Amino acid sequence: MSHKNIDVLSDRFEKSLFVLSKNLGPELIARMQLDLTPGQVFMLYFLEQENPCTVSKLAEKLEVSPSSITVMLDRLESHGFVTRVRSTNDRRVVITELTEKGKAKLNHVLGVRKQITQYCLEQVGVKELESFIGTLEALASIAQAMNAEEILRLSNVEGK
Repeated sequence: MSHKNIDVLSDRFEKSLFVLSKNLGPELIARMQLDLTPGQVFMLYFLEQENPCTVSKLAEKLEVSPSSITVMLDRLESHGFVTRVRSTNDRRVVITELTEKGKAKLNHVLGVRKQITQYCLEQVGVKELESFIGTLEALASIAQAMNAEEILRLSNVEGK
């Protein structure tokens, strides 16, 4: 494939991926009017995976300050979606847990998102969809296994 063709296809891929992730991700959550921000949904999802979890681990995972996490947790706790308790071993450590109400809310959000995703996928023919998903899985596997630093280093050497 020529360099020009890969540039055009790469641009088309980036634009399509952006629109898709925007409309099936944060923007969809905002449009669903669930009284949660995309960050809060991610926090509930992460808590479900890591239940219980320390506030410092949440801050690290979300790449925000612990004070920002505290503000988000205040809102989630006021709705009954999470609880916070101090560690009995170290009172400085705050442990956060997802409540049953929080699990139900997360399951609702994920269910609506799945329904919307399935609607979008149903609009594409089965053959095209199977081919697309196979290609997407291959790209995901390549992206997961790649060494980005090495690729950039080699492309800089070749570009000189």
